[in-house]
Amino acid sequence: MSLPDDAVARLLGERLGPDNRIADPQIVGSWRRCLEQYRLDPEGAHPRPRLSAAELKALREPLDELLNQPVPALTRLRRSAFEAGYNLLLTDAQGVVVASYQDADANPELARKGMAPGSVWTEALVGTNGLGTCLATGQPITVYAGEHFDAGLHPFSCSTAPLFAGDGSLLGAIDISTYAQGSKVRQQLALGLVQQTADELEALLFRRHHADALLVAVSARGPVAEPTALLALDEGGRVRGLTTALLRLLSFHQRGSLLGMPVSELLGVGIEPLLASRPESPCPLGLCHWQAWRLAPAFRAIPVVNTSREPDPLAQAAGEDPGLLRQAAICRRMVDRGISILIQGETGTGKEVWARALHNSSARRDKPFVTLNCAAIPESLIESELFGYGAGSFTGALRGGKVGKIAASSGGTLFLDEIGDMPLALQTRLLRVLAEQEVTPVGELRPVPVELNVICATHRELTGLVAEGRFREDLYYRISALKVALPPLRERQDRRALIQRLLAELADGTVPSLGAEVEQRLLGYAWPGNIRQLKSVLQYALAMADEETVGPEHLPDEVTGPGLAPSREEEARPPLAAVREQQERQLLLDTLEQHQWIITRAAEALGISRATLHRKINRHGLVSPNKGGR
Repeated sequence: MSLPDDAVARLLGERLGPDNRIADPQIVGSWRRCLEQYRLDPEGAHPRPRLSAAELKALREPLDELLNQPVPALTRLRRSAFEAGYNLLLTDAQGVVVASYQDADANPELARKGMAPGSVWTEALVGTNGLGTCLATGQPITVYAGEHFDAGLHPFSCSTAPLFAGDGSLLGAIDISTYAQGSKVRQQLALGLVQQTADELEALLFRRHHADALLVAVSARGPVAEPTALLALDEGGRVRGLTTALLRLLSFHQRGSLLGMPVSELLGVGIEPLLASRPESPCPLGLCHWQAWRLAPAFRAIPVVNTSREPDPLAQAAGEDPGLLRQAAICRRMVDRGISILIQGETGTGKEVWARALHNSSARRDKPFVTLNCAAIPESLIESELFGYGAGSFTGALRGGKVGKIAASSGGTLFLDEIGDMPLALQTRLLRVLAEQEVTPVGELRPVPVELNVICATHRELTGLVAEGRFREDLYYRISALKVALPPLRERQDRRALIQRLLAELADGTVPSLGAEVEQRLLGYAWPGNIRQLKSVLQYALAMADEETVGPEHLPDEVTGPGLAPSREEEARPPLAAVREQQERQLLLDTLEQHQWIITRAAEALGISRATLHRKINRHGLVSPNKGGR
């Protein structure tokens, strides 16, 4: 029996309900294996076997160097998991739990579900679950609520990352589990936390395994204190091994094909200039830093090379978020190939910052970067701003005419922000300009040749506007050969590092530290205004704080105001999830009231579809004062 993906998704949808859209191919693929390969019954019970103490002792040996000595990364994860109400599990490559750190008083049901040393969590026995599916695919994953194949696991959410040994073989997995509350997207922070810990543990094992090799640490943002993207080279400069973090940074999926490859092919710099600290050519992948060192027997790093180049604009824009770093790697390959780029994201996510980074990474970096916000200019003025006009074209025109944004950007980059707000008539003219590479100013008859490179951005869903007839379909395909999706701040995995970086940029002189409570509030806040709002909050805090530490009293009311703490009914939920749910509810309510509960207008203001807004209204139990919306 072989089921198509849509049939598996339909079966999943029946389990999760009509309002859920199954889009995660890892979950669909796992369910397919459960049904076709393992012949499991989704309505049946799937008991988890338990190994004896003697059997477990033998299985623990490959992980002894992590379990029998203090490991800072594992200690930090244990502390963070405990504080957030999660249970922490460590398994071997066969899915057997070799270590369990859980608070049975806080999560008694989790403790009863067999999450104890010796329990077996393979996909073939239990069905789709965080540990088993992670080990089956070798990829990090969150399995949330009804996505579990076993109905008995529906109350839980499990975020798991694979752990690799120093030689690149699968060693096991790290998992943190809690009660499923809110939505799956709320678990991105948990998934990022276990992935970061797995990277740090793998880097530790990698250094020890390749103690006699030349190690190269690669970073997209300059030197880092504890690098995890590591490369091991032999004396001839060929690849002996590389960590998962480096594979992810370079957008490779298989490490086996890279073994034996000259470092010059992988990083674009040969072994001789690397050791001599004199790179002969820029790295084609856009990486801006590398370090090389030999490791002494006591695992103490002895610097040999520390070579830096000019910062990479796209890497700086991406920060340390893995998804953005992957998009940056793709953009580097596309930026000078004449491919149109559409940047999508909520208001305040940094779309113009990303557009400038694309421009500064291109061969046009020394040419003009010209911007036009299509939503900020009255419709009557957009045409003259974009196309320019000749002398005396209309009453009030400048005597000598005006050069439009298109002509001003010739040879450089034209950034059209909020392209979804461009009037239909101008969309037609813009499409013609893009096709013919010439522009005719208002009031003129003779076209002017231009060398046009356009980057567009929007917070709207353009495919929906196309379906409604409000955006030209041919223009949409013309401007969106490559789509870059910028995640909202609440979903970024590098929020802590981003906050520290912005704090350092905004501070005038000495950078104050953030108190533990302040950091927790900033990390747990939903940030409806995204990075733009974060900057404003940090500027406010810096202005208010005279001490060396920023305290809660230095934050604006929007971050510390009433209603952000979990209610009595929510105390059993993870604190961050409860806070975010409350913030989303309040944001929805404020926006709906501002637009008199007119659903279309409220959805546009929030940057989401009407269907999504209706689902959120129902989930939060919001009721219109006039018993309905339009």
